[in-house]
Amino acid sequence: MIRLEEALRLSSPRNGAYPTICVDGRGASGKTTLAEFLAVHLEGLTVVHGDDYFEPHDGPVTWGRFNEARFDSDVLSRVRVGDRDIPLRPFDFPNRRVSGEQVLTITRGLVIERWLSMSLDVPWDIAIWVDAPPLLCLERGLAREDAALGERARLAWETVWQPREARYIEEMAPVESADFVVDGTSPFEDQFGFDVR
Repeated sequence: MIRLEEALRLSSPRNGAYPTICVDGRGASGKTTLAEFLAVHLEGLTVVHGDDYFEPHDGPVTWGRFNEARFDSDVLSRVRVGDRDIPLRPFDFPNRRVSGEQVLTITRGLVIERWLSMSLDVPWDIAIWVDAPPLLCLERGLAREDAALGERARLAWETVWQPREARYIEEMAPVESADFVVDGTSPFEDQFGFDVR
């Protein structure tokens, strides 16, 4: 049983202000679902979704990538120094523009869910890896993509994103280095040591 609430209580925030949790895993492993689950069951946690900084580009196969510089400037630089006010500026994909600033105020702690988050320049207090088989993640990922992308979506997942994930997993060994490993194929209610509301 994962005792995350106890781990939060015992941790001393490395940024000097509030605990930081990263939720990492393959694309479509269940990171977003887990972050939302934690926000419901651990009252006061603020969630930032890394996909808010996924922006279009003119690649031959993929159609977008993370704007790492903007994500670092808006979010990570503030987290590193314990700033409680995060000026989030999500990318509005339908209108192809950066949205107006939305200030998120961190009270109890922060969860950032994003692929590659364990390697981001943040002194995480708790790192969670959501483990799920690549074929299942591929199925889930393709199911949520815009149908208009058609075969391009499969090509992007199979030839670019999943190979990049495989290299990251080989280099980072997240199952061994994470503080907690969560099964992305099983109900989260069965894996955590707090009551379901």
